[in-house]
Amino acid sequence: MDLGTVIGYVLAWGALAYGAHHASHGALGAYIKPGEVILVGGCALGATIASMPLHAVMGSLASLKKMAFGKDIHIEHTIKDMVQYAETARRDGVLALETVAREAPDPFLRRGLQLTIDGTDPDMIERILRIEIEAMAERHKHGKHFWASLAKFGPGCGLIACLTAQVAMFRTLAGDPSVIGAALAVALVGTLYGALLQNMIAGPVAEKLGLRSKEEIFAKEVVLQGILSIQAGNNPRVVEMQLMSFLSVKQQEHMAKAA
Repeated sequence: MDLGTVIGYVLAWGALAYGAHHASHGALGAYIKPGEVILVGGCALGATIASMPLHAVMGSLASLKKMAFGKDIHIEHTIKDMVQYAETARRDGVLALETVAREAPDPFLRRGLQLTIDGTDPDMIERILRIEIEAMAERHKHGKHFWASLAKFGPGCGLIACLTAQVAMFRTLAGDPSVIGAALAVALVGTLYGALLQNMIAGPVAEKLGLRSKEEIFAKEVVLQGILSIQAGNNPRVVEMQLMSFLSVKQQEHMAKAA
C-alpha cells in the first residue's frame, strides 16, 4: 500500500480520535451513531451514483485500488530506458527494437516502439499516442469525479441529517431536557459525519487520484517524446538531453552523479 496514504490517514484519524476523546472526557460512544452513518453515507452515495452513469461508478470503485496500491512513477528510469533504446536503434537500426517492443511491460511503450519499427509517419505516431493519452486522462476524470462528488455531497447530506434530528428534537421540547440534549447531540453528529466524509474520506481519495493521473500523463509524455526522437534518428545524447528537460534541476544533477 502507498506509504503516504497510510501515514496520512493514520495521522488524520489519530488526531480526530485524540480530540474526540479529550473533548468528551473519554465518552467516545457519543460520536458513534449508526443511524446517522447510514443517513449521511447513504444519501451522499445515492446522490453520487445518480449523478453519473453506472459503468463510470464501477470504474471509479476500481480506481480506489490504484490510489491505495499504485506504484510511484520514476521518470529517471524511463529516461534511461529511452536513451538505451536510442543507442540500440542508432547502432543496429530500429528493427533491433522488435524484442523490446514485444516484451516491454508498458503497453503504451510497446505500441509506440512497434509503430516506429513499422516505419509509421512521425505525425501519425504522435497523433495515435496522443489520442491514447487523452483517452486515458478522460477515464481518470471519471474515477476522480465519483470521489469528488461524494466529497461535495457529504456536507449537504450532513446538514440533512442534522435537520432530520432537529425535527425529531422539536417534538420533545416540552419533555425532559436531557432528552432534548441527546437529540441535539445526534443532530450535530450528523453534521460532523458530513464534514468527515468530505475532508477525511472522499476528499483525499479524489485529490490523490487527480495527482496520480497527472503523474501518469507526464510519464507517457516523456515516452512519447522519446519515441519521436528515436524515430527521427537522433543521437542518443540528443535524446537524453531532450528528455532531461522534463526533470527538475535537482533531478538532473542526481542523474548526472549516478551516471
